[in-house]
Amino acid sequence: MSVAHTMSLIDIIETPERPITLQQKVQKTIASHTEFSLNRIVTQDNRVKYARPDGEDTPHDHLNEVFQLMRQLNEVGVSSHSLGRTRAGGMSFRKALEQACAQIAADLNGRALVYVELGPEPVKTGFVLKTLAQLGVSIDRYIAVDINPKSAAPMRANLEKIIPGTPMQFVTAAFETIRLETLLEPEAPPALITMLGFQEGNDDPFTVNGWLRDIARQGDLLLSESQLYRRNEVSKIPAFYGHAAMQRFSRIAFEQAIDRTAPTLNRFFLLPVTFQDGESAQVAILGEEFTHSTYGRSLHVSNFCLKLTADQYRHYRQHGSYFEIIGESFTDDETLHFQLSRRT
Repeated sequence: MSVAHTMSLIDIIETPERPITLQQKVQKTIASHTEFSLNRIVTQDNRVKYARPDGEDTPHDHLNEVFQLMRQLNEVGVSSHSLGRTRAGGMSFRKALEQACAQIAADLNGRALVYVELGPEPVKTGFVLKTLAQLGVSIDRYIAVDINPKSAAPMRANLEKIIPGTPMQFVTAAFETIRLETLLEPEAPPALITMLGFQEGNDDPFTVNGWLRDIARQGDLLLSESQLYRRNEVSKIPAFYGHAAMQRFSRIAFEQAIDRTAPTLNRFFLLPVTFQDGESAQVAILGEEFTHSTYGRSLHVSNFCLKLTADQYRHYRQHGSYFEIIGESFTDDETLHFQLSRRT
């Protein structure tokens, strides 16, 4: 049994000169609020679960399975006419996404766009592209950015049916390394950058906002999706992480990092973390409990994702005045949220 790096208390003491990462804060909050001490918690950067190890060209079947699991989750959301709805004819997840597309079309006012997808996935993307086409929006080209190389082939196969003849580019890279000003010529149409699937919650909001600021050009649009924290609807969060696809994702992450055969118990926590500005938020933590020969009962953290309130989400998007929020859509229960903003 191999165990990934764990952190000591010294590693996760924050100072003004050395702010700690969200990954480190997650480990610290688990140790503070659960039965697992620091030396019995194994954490990894979220992106490790989606990326091929550097320098390896051998097949990684788990990456394809991870891609298909995320696709399965999105099929549930997009196909449902009731997810997030609390009244007949109310706003479901699907209708909220349609509303976000209408906001995009209205802002473009007949102009074409470059569709830039951070973390490509065919179900939601196909739905957005079809809806935009119905609203008269023309797609100049499609660019996908992903650390998982297994996403390119299925994405191309799906999109060729939806936007046939449209130029496509697939970039295997971390989001923070991308600069649209270098990928696109100066006269290119405005970009619609999409960051769907709660991806934004995988890192500190100050960090993510910096990435998005550097990725986008002035005037580009950003469409992001989040699962929000609402005190009277908090049960929706563990319900999402209890889905079979998320449970399987958690086990895959454990197998890749720790052991392919060791038995585990799936664990979920919703715990507080504090950011560098002193603001607190909730973080959803999915993991696998296992028995380690030295440390005894231990926890491998397979996923962590911030669950901000709507006001926090707006606050961090507007931090630094890099983005202007120009549209929002919510499900009836206000737990699922699409935000449209423009790079200033």
